[in-house]
Amino acid sequence: MVQLSIPVFTPGYYKTNYRALRLRELFRWYGWQRGFAAWLKTRSMRPTRSGWWMPGLWADNECKQEDLSPDFWQATKPHRRDFEQLGFVACGYSKVTKTLNPLIRDPGGIFYLDPTRSHFGQLIYLRHYRPSRRAEINEIVIAFTAVFEHGTLSCTNRRKSFDSPDAGEVIRLDSYDVPLIYRRFREELQRRPDSPQAFPDLESLRQWFDARQLKHFEDRVRRRLFIPMTNPEIAAARAAFQSAGPPPLPPPPRRRFRLEFWPTIIALLLLLLMVHRHLRVPGDTLEYQGQHFKMRLPYASFEDYKDDPNNLDTNELGRIGQVMESVKIPRSFKNREALIRFMVFDLEFPGYGLSSSVSTLTDDGSTLDLESVEIPQADKDRVIVARESDGQWKLVDDFIYDTAGTNDISRVRLAHHELQYFDNAGRVFRDKSL
Repeated sequence: MVQLSIPVFTPGYYKTNYRALRLRELFRWYGWQRGFAAWLKTRSMRPTRSGWWMPGLWADNECKQEDLSPDFWQATKPHRRDFEQLGFVACGYSKVTKTLNPLIRDPGGIFYLDPTRSHFGQLIYLRHYRPSRRAEINEIVIAFTAVFEHGTLSCTNRRKSFDSPDAGEVIRLDSYDVPLIYRRFREELQRRPDSPQAFPDLESLRQWFDARQLKHFEDRVRRRLFIPMTNPEIAAARAAFQSAGPPPLPPPPRRRFRLEFWPTIIALLLLLLMVHRHLRVPGDTLEYQGQHFKMRLPYASFEDYKDDPNNLDTNELGRIGQVMESVKIPRSFKNREALIRFMVFDLEFPGYGLSSSVSTLTDDGSTLDLESVEIPQADKDRVIVARESDGQWKLVDDFIYDTAGTNDISRVRLAHHELQYFDNAGRVFRDKSL
């Protein structure tokens, strides 16, 4: 019988810290070219504002059959038929209700056992809103798992999953064909000399499931992939979740890169990776704007420094904030590259966040660029907005944005010579006349 360990970390709402994603995880999700670009992008991303209840034990999400939505039953009808034809019997129903993510619309699932009670099957359904497509997307996850004395074997169509702390093998197939995935699962089982563990009753299955969930949860909290949400963050996320904002805007048109540019781009990315991996933080201070600021302790690498959420001497935080808020912003930039270069090399504090977005929501045909940098451990951002006109980018706004318990800036619009800023709930929180 599996002994359920006492949780090391407190159950509750946790947000995701994408900076903790590993390169191999992103390679698995997107392939090596897109994965490397995603890895570079996530180095400066902040943790999400929304979260999930974790660790997500069996009882946390357990529901009755009738609690699952009509959309669930319709979308999973052929897959459920396949499970049943393979001899699997439903042994549990799941519906995630403790989520603060407004993009999640309908999550549900069914757990199965085969006649030997040693093959654990999962059919997971997730309907969510994807802003880039301005549409709701259905995702179906199929998985089969067998438990051995030393590890597990799983076969699934799920590609976007985090690294597992278990000594287990995961085979991933790009298919929604339940019999095909199960056939590959059985082929791998036949290559193993030992037999998988059977679950004589539902309680034994629940205990194993919960022990695995706890192990994965605690490993990801240690990695700082999952970060506990504070009470103000939970309250703000609940408010954003319950408020009905306008539909997200369509993404800006993508620029097409000519094929001959890709070797140069890839070479630059590889060079940046080499520099990143060999970068070291000398001593116990960092330089910013010609001044030196003391870190909490000497770090072996820049990566170690970035991964520590309390990496700065608390006595320096006030001075860092003053310096960042007093940096003089040029009144204009010759092009957008010059603007980005200033943000990255002059305004962004080493190891802390920078975000960027371009908006064409103007009534005069100009383009706006909204840039913001995180002021370390202060729940504040410095935000600047530049406007493109006749090929030049001119500074039109510069302010400090309080991020404690508030939504992120969703977009900025220019109409009738007035800038309007919207949060994620669609509310205008700042106006400025030009």
